[in-house]
Amino acid sequence: MEEQIDVLNADGTPAGFSCGRGKVHAEGLWHRTVHIWAFDSNRRILFQLRSRVKENNPGLLDTSCAGHISAGDSSVNAAVRELREELGVHKSSRDLEYLFEAKHESVLNGGSYLDNEYYDVYRITLSDDEIKSLVPQPGEVDGFVWMTREEFFAKHKLHPEKFVEHPKDYCWLEENA
Repeated sequence: MEEQIDVLNADGTPAGFSCGRGKVHAEGLWHRTVHIWAFDSNRRILFQLRSRVKENNPGLLDTSCAGHISAGDSSVNAAVRELREELGVHKSSRDLEYLFEAKHESVLNGGSYLDNEYYDVYRITLSDDEIKSLVPQPGEVDGFVWMTREEFFAKHKLHPEKFVEHPKDYCWLEENA
């Protein structure tokens, strides 16, 4: 069964109904997602390499972990679920540091995938044991890349086409990571 997602009005308020993920993106309906940035004890940033079979942004480096908030779910519960599914990391809501909310609009795949979302951004720190046991979710994540903030911005400047663009997240990384 297709994941059901709560639809929002353009101002971010609930529209009062849910629908399938496919319809959300085919019609460009506003919805909520989460982004989680994972760090190690040396403040290196974990980037996920999106699976080459993903519908949008295949094979690009992206936030450590991200995903849709299912209908009726909370942002923090979705973040905990996505960490478990995409990285194999088991965290509790207390381990997540809420950072900010952002709004993003994008047109992908020649206009067949419309992504209009409000997203909550979180930060976590992974232990050495968690880092050793990272498991990419097949079909979602092909691998992981660790970078210092300086390495990320240098690589992004030279090859922005290798990254999923998240300007508000990157601004936060530049000022706070």
